[in-house]
Amino acid sequence: MTLTILIDIIKQGDKVLDYCKFVNIFHGCGEIELPQPRKIAARWFFIKAGSGNTSPAASLPFSKITAGPFSGGYPTGYGDHLPNSHSRPPHFHEGKKLLGFSHLHHSGVGAIGYYYNYAVVTPCYNNDLTRKELRSEKAEPGYYSALLDGIKCELTVTKSLALHRYTFEKEGGQIIIDFSNNGLKIPNLEDKTVTQLIVSVSDAGEALAEAEIEGIKLFFAVKIKDGSFFIDKKNRAVYKLKAGEKTAEVSLALTVKGFDKALSALSEKKGFDKARKEAYDEWNAYLSKIHIETESEEVRGIFYSNFYHSLIKPSNWYGESFIYDDDGAFMLDFNTLWDMYKTALPLVFLLYKKEGEQIVETLLRVCEQLKFLPNSFGLNANYDESKFQARMLGAYVLLSAYRTGLNIDANRMLKAIKTDLLSEDKKDFTVDGKCKSHTFVLDMADACAYAAQAAKEIGDAKLQKLFLSHASKWKNVYSKETGLLDDNSSYYEGTLYNYSFRQHADMESRIALAGGNENFVKLMDNFFGFGKEKVTQPLNPYNYAHVEAGIGLGRFQGFNNETDMEAPYSYIFANRHDKTCEVIRAGMKYMFTFGRGGLPGNNDSGALSSYYVLCALGIFPVAGSDIVLLGSPFVNSAEVCLSSDKKLKIKVNGNSDKNIYVKSVFINGKQIFDYRIKMSELMCGGELIFNMSDKKEN
Repeated sequence: MTLTILIDIIKQGDKVLDYCKFVNIFHGCGEIELPQPRKIAARWFFIKAGSGNTSPAASLPFSKITAGPFSGGYPTGYGDHLPNSHSRPPHFHEGKKLLGFSHLHHSGVGAIGYYYNYAVVTPCYNNDLTRKELRSEKAEPGYYSALLDGIKCELTVTKSLALHRYTFEKEGGQIIIDFSNNGLKIPNLEDKTVTQLIVSVSDAGEALAEAEIEGIKLFFAVKIKDGSFFIDKKNRAVYKLKAGEKTAEVSLALTVKGFDKALSALSEKKGFDKARKEAYDEWNAYLSKIHIETESEEVRGIFYSNFYHSLIKPSNWYGESFIYDDDGAFMLDFNTLWDMYKTALPLVFLLYKKEGEQIVETLLRVCEQLKFLPNSFGLNANYDESKFQARMLGAYVLLSAYRTGLNIDANRMLKAIKTDLLSEDKKDFTVDGKCKSHTFVLDMADACAYAAQAAKEIGDAKLQKLFLSHASKWKNVYSKETGLLDDNSSYYEGTLYNYSFRQHADMESRIALAGGNENFVKLMDNFFGFGKEKVTQPLNPYNYAHVEAGIGLGRFQGFNNETDMEAPYSYIFANRHDKTCEVIRAGMKYMFTFGRGGLPGNNDSGALSSYYVLCALGIFPVAGSDIVLLGSPFVNSAEVCLSSDKKLKIKVNGNSDKNIYVKSVFINGKQIFDYRIKMSELMCGGELIFNMSDKKEN
């Protein structure tokens, strides 16, 4: 796909690039359209669906409210995809048309069981709520627009409001708001219901709705500029444009804290155009945290489109906690934490101090209230819904934040990790040393190892001893005969191969268990397909046999899924950085492209898009640890504004598609021979220099 980039200059003191102009909001919204894989990339097998599942909704960075198009499609409410978990997604014709616009959207998720899309606003004529052809879609950071039945529909957001502006081409326009919508609108899929719905109109003409959705009580308040709503017989809020009126502006607030707070938000007098500009400027400020130089316009577009989609989640619901009593920090939508903890959240911690510390405070307060750290939570009262995916992911998140130097009380953090470790449902690990899934053992053992290191640093010998007593239990689930995880286990979204090459806290012992460096590299080569035949990717969603056969290969999932995306960097510990370079460069070239089909699988709340950003810069933080691994960067240079208020300048000398190998690498003049540095060293800023070559150095 040809990318035309317009570089605008805006004034903010010194002249800076308008980074928003590089962003394609629709990046990852559709079915994949990737380059034909070549070389090692042709040996990888996709086990998950070929769609990114992002949404083009108008948003702020870490936005509480997102305002976007609603077709009822899976899984974000946008598009025409039916439920899917593998191959190319099936489609439904009606999904090509819109039902209206909704106000909360997931980003990149799959089947998490609840799908938001609340308070559907539909502009129409004569009560016509049928689906309308979607035309002239346009979007930029903080803004979305389209034509429906000749009605120009525009959306933007502030920190507390969704703003709609509708311009009608003829008389008789109406705006109808359905507060009863919960989730998707897909043929033969049972509608999820909103319970305890009460809709009314205030004395001032605002539409008010109180509802319980997914166990959470929500309050909506909506006003129309220079007008009043009424409630129809179907319990919907309706506004009819007056004679001669062609434009209507709608403001919508939602909160868990009651109508007073919702109505207070409506008192904001910003106006649509000002709000749109402020949203755009805020996105520019957040995206300016990383400035890259590249000769490739396509790489620039892919980079900033991925960077944008890395900053949609988690959502900042400051003062809106429904788990603990507090008016302070509360971050939501950790709905795919088993993916986010590896890349998306470490990227946030690297760059954004305020949001990073709010994430930390949220997780600490949640643990102190619930006495465990959930693997996911959003606007859903079932905090333990995803307990079968992984374990102790919150520990990794807290430890990653701690390692970047964010303001986190180490004693409080370790107490929370201890609470989670000793919770009732983890006795299989703490007492027996084995779990139903070997991946749980890996999760908890390494979390304990990293927590023990932190405990040692603050001088808490008792906690250090506790964590160390569990840190080596990962050895219980590996086979000494094969050097891999044994097959006496269930594996979430993968096989024993996908989990056998993660980074452990003790990689020296892990590699020794596999028979040493040479044998470990052979095992990894088999996994990545070196010397193997090409594979054919599954296309037919109704033919699972092809997927089962591919799974049986025990092959790398090719960034189609996050279960093994850290694996390419494990070559570093066996002194084969050249293999890391080959896999990363092939993955970034053939698995990521520009546009609606530009992501190879579920973005999972920014997990895949942030991986691209980190790989482009040549850095990969090992979640929970104090180690940053160095890869094969493919930008010419970058300036990164760190959350420590320091700047990291990255120079990539000799960068090209041919020069994928790192001949040498230096940080602040010191040569790095093992391709790993301390996170604390990275956060001090300075200069990181990669010298690239077309020849292997290992």
